[in-house]
Amino acid sequence: MLKSQYLLLLAFLAAPSFAAPPDELAQWVPSGWKVNTKNIGDLNRDGIDDVVLVIEETNPANFKKKPEGSLGPNILNLNPRRLIILLRSSSGLKEVLRRDDLLPSESAEDMDCLADPLENGGVSIAKGNLVIELQDWRSCGSYGVVNEKFTFRTQGTRFQLIGYDRSESSRSTGDRSEYSTNYLTGKRKITTGLNDFRDFKPEVSWKRLPSKRAYFLNEISLYCDAADPAQKDNWCQ
Repeated sequence: MLKSQYLLLLAFLAAPSFAAPPDELAQWVPSGWKVNTKNIGDLNRDGIDDVVLVIEETNPANFKKKPEGSLGPNILNLNPRRLIILLRSSSGLKEVLRRDDLLPSESAEDMDCLADPLENGGVSIAKGNLVIELQDWRSCGSYGVVNEKFTFRTQGTRFQLIGYDRSESSRSTGDRSEYSTNYLTGKRKITTGLNDFRDFKPEVSWKRLPSKRAYFLNEISLYCDAADPAQKDNWCQ
């Protein structure tokens, strides 16, 4: 009897908190869409797991077949993606953010050889923060690789950008530069002289941001293509 009770207790402790039944999230996944990723974790530090969804449309019209002989994949998936953030309380899940214009599609019509930008990282919850990682990696047309990481922390029901990390490298030469910006301290670390093929002594420098303006997930774009998106106190300007 004691052994069975002990095993039952172990099973209870091992069970994930707030394991959602299949239909709990159904209202946020409309017909013609699918769940791309589901992340569970405590975002607002109240001891209760929240949910971050990335859903993707499955419209057949958004699958584009490329001409024969084209480089890259034969079919481009141009279906849009949606980010949904759900905070949980004792009364259930509540949507606090929804964006259709934030995350890139799996493919890009003007860049045939582009790998899925969310393939190497994507959306996750790490140490209570929301993290979005994007990559620019192409199987043809460019040796350049760019990796970006945006880190957000809750401020009430909003998500403030606290960190932006960017790596720029070349698959042909191995040269790599890294930029790490802390928007809480207002400082940026710049590391140059790195190489993925050979050992070189890197050079490290620091810059202070022109201001400590706060940026929030509901108002910024992730398509900046710059090591310093917050230029002159404006995002991507």
